[in-house]
Amino acid sequence: MMRLVEKHLIRKSDLRFAGIDEAAFASKNLYNQANYQIRQAYIHEGKYLPYAEIYHRVKAHEAYCALPRKVSNSILIQLHKNWIGFFEGMEAYKENPSQFTGRPKYPAIKTRKKAASCSSMTNRRWESEPSRKRASSLHRDCRSRLPRKSHGTPLLK
Repeated sequence: MMRLVEKHLIRKSDLRFAGIDEAAFASKNLYNQANYQIRQAYIHEGKYLPYAEIYHRVKAHEAYCALPRKVSNSILIQLHKNWIGFFEGMEAYKENPSQFTGRPKYPAIKTRKKAASCSSMTNRRWESEPSRKRASSLHRDCRSRLPRKSHGTPLLK
């Protein structure tokens, strides 16, 4: 299956940059908050908090509420996949440590520079008004300047 995508370079001078930067910062905060709670539970209680449990812990957190629910959930799902990858790496490490240069590490926190790497937004996110009130003003001035394509029209030729 081939997926057609578009890549948009948005410079700091672009009007949409501030909103997208704010969304990236909020996604970094959500990722780090959820990761901290999972890590603390794993280290101190010896148990992993799966997606459903971490969702219930952070759904009222301001970092979760600052983003659309779909985006917030995708961040939590990505974090869950990162932890599953860590556990798979640990099992492979226990079976044959010689394949590794060192013990696998916990999923790391996101820094300010890596904030954009932990969220994905569709163009549709910027085209419609949010359906619920948010703590931030992410929806302002964030509409794409590209014309809408119909579903039958290919984006790339």
